[in-house]
Amino acid sequence: MKIASLLPSNTEIAFALGLGAQIIGVSHECDFPAEARTKPILTKSKINQHTRSGEIDKDVMSLVKKGLSVYDIDAEKLKALRPDIILTQDQCDVCAVSLRDVEEATRVCIPEVQIVSLKPANLKDILHDILIIGKATNKCEEAQALVKSLTKRIEEVKKKTQNLERPTLCCIEWLQPLMTAGNWIPEMIEIAGGKNIFGRAGKHSLKIAMNEILRLQPDKIVIAPCGFPISRTLQDIGFLTATPEWGELKAVRQNEVYVVDGNAYFNRPSQRIVDTLEILAAIIHPELFTERRELALRLRSMYSYE
Repeated sequence: MKIASLLPSNTEIAFALGLGAQIIGVSHECDFPAEARTKPILTKSKINQHTRSGEIDKDVMSLVKKGLSVYDIDAEKLKALRPDIILTQDQCDVCAVSLRDVEEATRVCIPEVQIVSLKPANLKDILHDILIIGKATNKCEEAQALVKSLTKRIEEVKKKTQNLERPTLCCIEWLQPLMTAGNWIPEMIEIAGGKNIFGRAGKHSLKIAMNEILRLQPDKIVIAPCGFPISRTLQDIGFLTATPEWGELKAVRQNEVYVVDGNAYFNRPSQRIVDTLEILAAIIHPELFTERRELALRLRSMYSYE
């Protein structure tokens, strides 16, 4: 069985199920585990992903308004590799290659290929998607074992936090324009022992104004821009810290602002989403959770306020 995976989370899941040797092509963003980077690349972005947050959003919206795709698929390479299965998604057309693009690229050259498209909106969906990939690739037992292990870790966090005081938390998913996290993040904030105040579980990210955050004064702020590692987020952090409202936020004054890896953890619906849950738990209740604490950068070491 030859597998092409066009989404980083799908690639991670496939490797976790022992399918690394059968993966014959990946997306340009597939970077974990390290072996994924050795596979032929089948996609590329039409925008410059190394520019500022505002420019990225502007370029993406321009393509979307024209009815164009944000990504290209190398149809010729895909045809030459002739995968039996393509793992893709139809959850977000601006985050990865769309299902429509995959169907168009394969309709003529490899019409017999099996397309497995995932659309996770919450934590339960992510776990179920592992089972879907397992079934499609004859790795049902491995998928069930992985889900069982992940579920146990989720329940351990839930048990520890169920009777605790719940600080309010705002998770920022994009810097310019300002957006707060949706999908699985609001649910995981609650499981981790916090109270989510922006974004709806199972729904896409929400655009807001800084004065809305100021009005609700969250106890803690987590900054996890989609597709950005910590180092990349810090390049654009000025979009937040330069605003007049920033220094008036309680979370800022109390050194409760954290930058995390949105690309590897918060925005990637793979088995590592449970690592994300544990990162959130360590931020919200550091007195109880010590693991994963090193994966969150506390901004007090960079900025000071009176």
